Amino acid sequence: MKNFISIVLLIFSIGNSYYTIAQTSKKDKKYEANWSSLRKHNTPEWFDGLKFGIYCHWGPQTVERLPGNENITRIEAIEKWKGEKFDAKEWVDLFEAAGAQFGGPVAWHGSGLLNWNSKLTDWNSVNKGPKVDIYGSLAKELRKRGMPVISSFHTGDFWSRMWGQLSWKNKTNLDPNKDNSVYATSNNGRISEAIFDAWFDRITEAINNYKPDMIWFDTGFGGTVPAELKGHASNGRLLPEGNNELRSAPEKYQQKMISHFFNKGIEWNKGVEVIYKTHDIPTGIGVRDIEDGNLIGLQYDPWMSDVNMQRHFEWKTTWFYNPVNKVKPAATLIDMLIDMTSKNGRMLLNVPPMADGTFPEETKKELYAMGAWLKINGEAIYNTIPWVFFGEGPTEVTNPGHHGQGKKHGELIPKYTAKDIRFTQNGKYLYAICMDWPGEQVEVRTLGSKGKLYPNDIKSIKLLGSKEKLSWKQTEKGLVVKFPKKKPCEFAYVLKIERN
Repeated sequence: MKNFISIVLLIFSIGNSYYTIAQTSKKDKKYEANWSSLRKHNTPEWFDGLKFGIYCHWGPQTVERLPGNENITRIEAIEKWKGEKFDAKEWVDLFEAAGAQFGGPVAWHGSGLLNWNSKLTDWNSVNKGPKVDIYGSLAKELRKRGMPVISSFHTGDFWSRMWGQLSWKNKTNLDPNKDNSVYATSNNGRISEAIFDAWFDRITEAINNYKPDMIWFDTGFGGTVPAELKGHASNGRLLPEGNNELRSAPEKYQQKMISHFFNKGIEWNKGVEVIYKTHDIPTGIGVRDIEDGNLIGLQYDPWMSDVNMQRHFEWKTTWFYNPVNKVKPAATLIDMLIDMTSKNGRMLLNVPPMADGTFPEETKKELYAMGAWLKINGEAIYNTIPWVFFGEGPTEVTNPGHHGQGKKHGELIPKYTAKDIRFTQNGKYLYAICMDWPGEQVEVRTLGSKGKLYPNDIKSIKLLGSKEKLSWKQTEKGLVVKFPKKKPCEFAYVLKIERN
């Protein structure tokens, strides 16, 4: 009996210790500002289902593209930027109408002006320009609709030694009306830590105030684009001979920033994610982004592409509204979204408003068309995962990587045919998406009975948006499906295949 009591007490003691350790670990779990600790972060489950989001480049750069303003300074552009018709509700209404699942602002881009109500500097959109809290009002409106908030920070211009008017003020005591270029070389020939301290303070202020679900760090965070422009290796494995100059946030600031955000996620009791350019930080810590580009083949890890809705006919302030840069048609954008989704990716579409804060009619027309397609076919996109084959057919991306789909005015974006098919899946349903109308019938070679799906694995097949019953037959060579005469939508066409 004594031994039995001792064993019970021992088990209770071990169990109690385990419970205490587990509770302590959960309570005290904090990310440290080093890569090994940050790599323990896991991509939130909710992120996997997000495939389509919208964000907006809007700022003084938009004013610079107006007729007669080509030669004004950034400071003058800030003074001329009124944004008198900005309405956060109308913006998010448009996001929803386009079928976007998440959205947000460009919170900071290329000048000292912050698009939120900052207490650190008067150079913000509440005191200057449109005199509104762009970030705050959009975040509030998005959360009303249950849409996760993404905010992006594009601070690359500040690392450039050619930029003389650094619009910092207050905390770093920099006068935006003076040449502050000395700060670019005052740290033993490199950028001053005063600049990076101000960078960190501003972004953490935005994090603390608006609690974003995702942060997308563009240029200035890791230096991918400057390295590419100089001809450096962008694959993160080999630096060739030549100039090794890199202008970006030092590793200690990257680590401090990301750990702050991840720890805030713990404090808020929600999963958060960091998105960054390829190899700007070590792999496995966040999600990589391909700027205005795509990738070849199915990818092992989730990724994102921020895609510009405008074609690049004129390159100055490309991502901000410029009437010269005509918008991509909905058919092209839907094809890109489908291809990316099939490869474990997702699209963040840049939809730039005009200087007054409204969107041009041609932009709204294409977004409404995207929304109409997604209303019928969204189940093949939203909350799906890739299949073991991402697709079949003759057409694949030929110019992968950053800006691969933006060069030559977007003419390098693949033009898909009726023989091109992309696959996604959700539970027992497999979706075969025909990238063009196949006519009377389609043969999906990947789904032949000698392939992944055995005979009798297919229970039923329907065409999304159509009420007609489909005739189909699985042979060794492929799955042959007869299509109805009437098209159910304007663009790609989705076969919903129920598996046994």
